[in-house]
Amino acid sequence: MSNKVSIEKHLDSYLKSLIKGQLYIPGVIIGQVIGENYYIVHLSAVTVSPWNNDDGKNEVLAFKTLNDLIANSDIIFQKSLEVVNLLPGGSHVLGLFFVIPQDLKSIQPIDIDFNDFNNYLNGNLLYNKNNEKWNYLLLNYSSLNNKSFCYTVDFNRSNGPKRTTVYKSIDHIFGSFDNDWVTLVGTFNFGALDRINIAGGPKALISIREDLLDKFESALSESVCAFNGCVCDENTFIKDFKCNTIGDALNNVVNIEFYREVDTGSEYKNSSLKVERGKGKVLMSGLCSLAVPFNRNGTVKDAIKAIHEDAMQTFAIRLKMHLESLVEEESIEDKEGDAYVVHETPRRILIIKTEGSKFAFSDYAFPGEDPQVALNVAGEVLHLPEGKMELYNELEKGRHAYYEALPDIDSSPPQDINIATSNNNILIYLAWAALILAILAYVLKQIFV
Repeated sequence: MSNKVSIEKHLDSYLKSLIKGQLYIPGVIIGQVIGENYYIVHLSAVTVSPWNNDDGKNEVLAFKTLNDLIANSDIIFQKSLEVVNLLPGGSHVLGLFFVIPQDLKSIQPIDIDFNDFNNYLNGNLLYNKNNEKWNYLLLNYSSLNNKSFCYTVDFNRSNGPKRTTVYKSIDHIFGSFDNDWVTLVGTFNFGALDRINIAGGPKALISIREDLLDKFESALSESVCAFNGCVCDENTFIKDFKCNTIGDALNNVVNIEFYREVDTGSEYKNSSLKVERGKGKVLMSGLCSLAVPFNRNGTVKDAIKAIHEDAMQTFAIRLKMHLESLVEEESIEDKEGDAYVVHETPRRILIIKTEGSKFAFSDYAFPGEDPQVALNVAGEVLHLPEGKMELYNELEKGRHAYYEALPDIDSSPPQDINIATSNNNILIYLAWAALILAILAYVLKQIFV
């Protein structure tokens, strides 16, 4: 079966809106691959930050010649990485698009090094994903004749000692696919990550993060995923599930839950992910959300893969942000003396694209931060005006109430083992002395009374 590309209809108008005379406009393709088919949900032009412009506005990056565009491919790659950090599990940067005053259908498409592009994206991932088998896309919209051309990019073909990039023309269609997407929503609980040593610099923090990611990935692999309360055959199509709504923001919601078998003995007591390495305590909220926009044409097997990826991604991003904040705390502690740091990791908020399907991107905010800032940043990265986005901030709103219901956690610094032992011995001696005095008092009372 040949690959096909489905593109949301409003994105055709978006491409036309980018035309600026004889200029060359690059951008990023965002979507999913289900089986052998591509589903494009958003196109994001590369933008220039407002502080780089005299008028302070967020402008689309444009080049005067094709050679200038190719020479600045590193800027396009960096933009792609910014987009990746907002993507939920199961969604990817599927490739690049170019709006240019040229029809490339009959000649070799734009000579971007997609092997370099692939290495750049994979080299900056927060965790190791399984290799995907699909190829990248290149979408060319010609402002010369107002037509678009789509190619799959096979950058692994070998021609002797050199690798060559091979482009294959592929069928694509612009259409209305608003009802073809659901959002898989749930939570997972990984308890407290206790007593992480914040001393030791970035290398120590990276090592800690890798340990925790490995443990969390192991916990996921041992879990069973339920859809709307049922464990289903992996070949069941997502379109067969009944959907719910969450408020006015999220439609077509399928509820997901994780179940993990644990020993009711000592294993159960230590089931939280835990790393003990000295002072400092990281509290990962027990109410962390999963939010996976997913195409209805996928199966339960495809969905579980996307859900696991989303769990790993949200976990990795929170850890990265939190550990970076601990490095900042460490520099303050050096000046103010030893301190015991206890604070909470950032919570997930959704940036919902309201034009076309209500596709939810993800960002994060620390306690006390204004989520509106995340909305503005996401708008710049995705090149989306505020009127075509919606902030949904409710998924993890109950996190603080969750902690209020927990028993008090000892937040005192770990004591030296010799001091702790000495203190325990003193308490034992005092208890024995009190008991002996009570016995003597009772005996004397019996003798003299």
